[in-house]
Amino acid sequence: MVRQAGRGVPLDAGYEPQAPAPADEGFLRCVRRVAEERAPMRYECLAPEPVCVPGAAVPRGSTHHRAWVIELWPVRDPATGEVVGVGTAAFDSSDQHAARQRLALLQEAGTCIGTTLNVARTAQELADLAVPRLADFVSVDLLDSVLRGDEPVPGPVDAAVVLRRVAHQSAAEGEGVPEAAIDLGGMDTYPPFSPPARCLADGKPVLSGADDPDFAAWIAGHETRTARVAEYGFHSVMATPLRARGITLGVAVFTRSSGSPPFEPDDLILAEELAGRAAVGVDNARRYTRERTNALTLQRSLLPRDLPKQAAVEVAYRYLPAGTGAGVGGDWFDVVPLSGTRVALVVGDVVGHGIHASATMGRLRIAVRTLADVDLPPDELLTHLDDLVTHLSTDEEDIAPDEPYVVSGEIGATCLYAVYDPVSRVCTFASAGHVPPVVLLPDGTARVVELTPGPLLGVGGLPFECTELELPEGSLLAFCTDGLVEARDRDVGLGLDRLCESLAGPVASLETTCDTILKALLPKSPSDDVALLLARTRALHADQVAAWSLPSDPSIVADARAQTTRQLMAWGLEEAAFVTELVVSELVTNAIRYGAVPIGLRLIRDRTLICEVSDASNTAPHLRRARTYDEGGRGLHMVAQLTQGWGTRQTPLGKTIWAEQSLPAG
Repeated sequence: MVRQAGRGVPLDAGYEPQAPAPADEGFLRCVRRVAEERAPMRYECLAPEPVCVPGAAVPRGSTHHRAWVIELWPVRDPATGEVVGVGTAAFDSSDQHAARQRLALLQEAGTCIGTTLNVARTAQELADLAVPRLADFVSVDLLDSVLRGDEPVPGPVDAAVVLRRVAHQSAAEGEGVPEAAIDLGGMDTYPPFSPPARCLADGKPVLSGADDPDFAAWIAGHETRTARVAEYGFHSVMATPLRARGITLGVAVFTRSSGSPPFEPDDLILAEELAGRAAVGVDNARRYTRERTNALTLQRSLLPRDLPKQAAVEVAYRYLPAGTGAGVGGDWFDVVPLSGTRVALVVGDVVGHGIHASATMGRLRIAVRTLADVDLPPDELLTHLDDLVTHLSTDEEDIAPDEPYVVSGEIGATCLYAVYDPVSRVCTFASAGHVPPVVLLPDGTARVVELTPGPLLGVGGLPFECTELELPEGSLLAFCTDGLVEARDRDVGLGLDRLCESLAGPVASLETTCDTILKALLPKSPSDDVALLLARTRALHADQVAAWSLPSDPSIVADARAQTTRQLMAWGLEEAAFVTELVVSELVTNAIRYGAVPIGLRLIRDRTLICEVSDASNTAPHLRRARTYDEGGRGLHMVAQLTQGWGTRQTPLGKTIWAEQSLPAG
């Protein structure tokens, strides 16, 4: 025999919930255990009951579940003490159950919302968590400025507001979110009387529903929204502002459809708490987006936009900022034209991430360009760059640690500097702790260039060494930063091997090769900045270069002019003969008068006409203003006026003075 007693808790006027009928298997197993073990037990269950929603447009026939606690105990015969039945008493525990569910939802929100520094992803995490445990449909709309990372206007938003849909979720079965009246990424204008606009204006959550005239007017003003409400029977709405640090970011709208009970004040408190936690995550993501955008803007302004034209190599490049929360880094590359048709190829990496690394990268890149303009050998250039980094680190130590946007401490950087000469076809490398390049020879063989590794920039006191490599015409050099070849699942050596594999074989175009390399070596979202620079070598052939060795005799100047004229006529450059003769006469005379043997004269015909005079003296000439009655001092001034540019560079045997002029038209 089973006895059952029930006690109900009134919900609405005239309504008394009925205790669940003891028909489910779990309850029956409990009854048997109480009878067999002769000990009381407690059984908790959720029992369905029909929901009557006033004003619901299209009833679904769904049911609402109430929580029950059923106490069971053995009933004994007073005479014999034997168990003759089981007594039950059912208590409605829906309020306690709902409170526990709300606490569990809040606890889960702490770990599920704000897991990334992505605005849209954080908003979607809020929608995913709230459906179906709090609402049947949730949408999150944000101000457009938030998505750009800009600073929204502090305080509430007045009047009509334009928002962009960034996330929504539905409890409906099947794919997609059929209840949505606005697509993801779409814009919508909320009139001042609508619940979302009211909550944004007041800065407080709004509870509305089918019996609210403003709700009805809002729905009626949007054709698609009217159709969705009629189809799914939306009858209860909560609009909660997303506010963090005094700034309004957007609004989250929670909706229940037919078959679900209306929202209650406790639900509004829960929605407000969830929206508050999501708002902090959205604001963190917005602030990160702003800082990242600023750093990227700075970084891109410091990187070369269009590489300069030069004849030595054909180049292509790719630069990819990190796709994670690490922030932009200090990777950089450059192509610097040098005298004598040579070219400098540079790639470097500043240790660390953020604006500080980008700013340091810019300073180093400018320093490399300045030192390259002096035409220093690669090892000497890195020595000067090392001194600069050491000085920068010393300057950083004088900065107050609480100064905003400044990270004090030592600066570390790597750099690879290479100079390629298309006349000799020799490339000279020097490395400051950087990843070595890979070379693809015309026969299809790809290998890592073996360099003498130097210390990182900023270590100081250690030498850098040059490595020379003669390259056949059409060789392909691949320079990169460690973000391309190093990852958690592979070291630099394995990454370089994979780079060689991706290069091996015929090369259709450098642009296509860049994409092939990135696809082969990088994941979809790289964890570090990546710089890749490809350079295919060209060569100047014998018919483009003419060279003579000259004795240290003033009488040879006339012969040098004559040889120059004959060579220009052979090249069809008769129009350039007059200026070139003057340049040769002045430079050769200076070499004989102030320099030392051996003396050499070289003409190079490429995109420009270059005249070079070399001697064994290390003394560099300089311009000076000649006075009225001076007999000398006007030669270099005349050269500077007649040519496109001139300069001097040190060589292993002395120096070379060069002058460059444009080719005659046609």
